[in-house]
Amino acid sequence: MTTNGPAPRQQGPGTAASLRMALRMVNTVLDREASGRTGFNVSRLADEVGVERSKASRTTQDLCDKGFLARLDDSTLRAGDAFFATAASLHPGLLRRSRPLLRRLAVEHGAGARLSVRDGVQVRLLRAESAAGASQEWQSRTALVTPCWCTGAGRALLLDHTAEDITALLDDYELIGVGGPNAAHSAEEVAAANDRDRRRGVVAAHGEFEHGVTEYAVPVRDGNAHIRAVVSVVGRQRDLLPHERRIRTDLTAVAEALARSVTGDDTPR
Repeated sequence: MTTNGPAPRQQGPGTAASLRMALRMVNTVLDREASGRTGFNVSRLADEVGVERSKASRTTQDLCDKGFLARLDDSTLRAGDAFFATAASLHPGLLRRSRPLLRRLAVEHGAGARLSVRDGVQVRLLRAESAAGASQEWQSRTALVTPCWCTGAGRALLLDHTAEDITALLDDYELIGVGGPNAAHSAEEVAAANDRDRRRGVVAAHGEFEHGVTEYAVPVRDGNAHIRAVVSVVGRQRDLLPHERRIRTDLTAVAEALARSVTGDDTPR
């Protein structure tokens, strides 16, 4: 009997176990990054995941080679560009429509404009645009993964959560010591801040992630009114605060335009 090509490659239990371990390692790196604490090096990652250091070294090197992890100058690990490119590919409609809208926001307000989604307690940045010539001082701690409890984008992604939902979500996380001077230190404080912002539909986070930095954020909802993503403007508080009303109006308009991408209605309005 002849065949038209090579037989399909069989993936045995060993391959599946290696894949699960690699995914566990990437997720552990992401959790550490979102906590705001210093990242793991290979040895500490091996201890955290519970694998032999030699095996962890081989796996992390393979993940770095493929771009799913990146090794910093101090040998600590963070999520790599390939991981976020994969995550972004799950939101094609949003990404296609968001680029010109974010660019316009960034230029009009001389700040950063971002599209983000939530993964558990983490906020993952899908796309970011910055105004040419704008001060980069406030971007000193810009990251692809940030905590949901001390960022404007993160709190906006939790706007539909009840106080009980937020408490359950953050139950195993230490909030003290993460974020800026105005960051929430408990689930109750996160819920109270969202109760305040929910009435206007726009989250205003002043100094929650970093001193002197403000982030305004509005949820992007699907056809069932569920929050799918968030669009935000971030910059120095002294630059944005005088223009708060216009920023809120522009963000709301962009969120509505992106919502039509989520529902499949891209008709210009």
